[in-house]
Amino acid sequence: MQHRVIKGDGFNHIAYLRIKQPHSRRIHIYIEGDGRPWLDGREVSADPTTKQPLALSLANLDSENILYLGRPCYMGLFQDGDCKDIYWTSARYSPVVVQSMVAAVNDIAAEFDIDQSTLIGYSGGGSLAMLMASDLFFQQIPSLVSVVTIAGNLDVASWTAHHGYLPLSDSLDPAKLNYPGTLKFLHFGGAEDKNVSSSHLLNFVSLHGGQYKILADIDHSCCWLQRWPELLQKDVNPIGRVAE
Repeated sequence: MQHRVIKGDGFNHIAYLRIKQPHSRRIHIYIEGDGRPWLDGREVSADPTTKQPLALSLANLDSENILYLGRPCYMGLFQDGDCKDIYWTSARYSPVVVQSMVAAVNDIAAEFDIDQSTLIGYSGGGSLAMLMASDLFFQQIPSLVSVVTIAGNLDVASWTAHHGYLPLSDSLDPAKLNYPGTLKFLHFGGAEDKNVSSSHLLNFVSLHGGQYKILADIDHSCCWLQRWPELLQKDVNPIGRVAE
């Protein structure tokens, strides 16, 4: 993968890019989870970057054109520009964060003449993917055709209440927004996930629609990597391709 620093809107983004099919005009855009915003639940992390980037490992298994798009202030950029710790704590899903992610996607889409992009978000990256696809932002991404979430935190208020966490008071909540009927949505959940309960996924789908699959014997981190090639072939690739 090619290492990039992409300028978003107010933030820079570390990214890894692999264009294997330059003539397809499609791309899968992977977004990582929240990483380590807090240390032991009490002290704010100096650097929130995850030590186990599952979304990066998933992207590496994908034969499509891929962009692994880092979040603002993550991946070593915690001292960059306007970065403050609110952008990986209470404001991790804030409008300014989402807007910068949107700008970064459009930068790559323009460079490679992409007209079909699929956002694939893991955990908190699923939150950001859905926010980017909400009525507030989706019209700013002309190439966007579909969204896939993996153990996505789609109901932030319920998630924080369930775990007894501080409310993410400066963030948007995917459960409280609306979504366009022109996009396709696919949500994967793990039946054994204790971090993001599959009941939250079912509640979200009952409100907002979309396809979903809850997989047995899978929790928040295991065993998505082993199942991903099969899920890509059977579910993800078909939903991300628009008939010409």
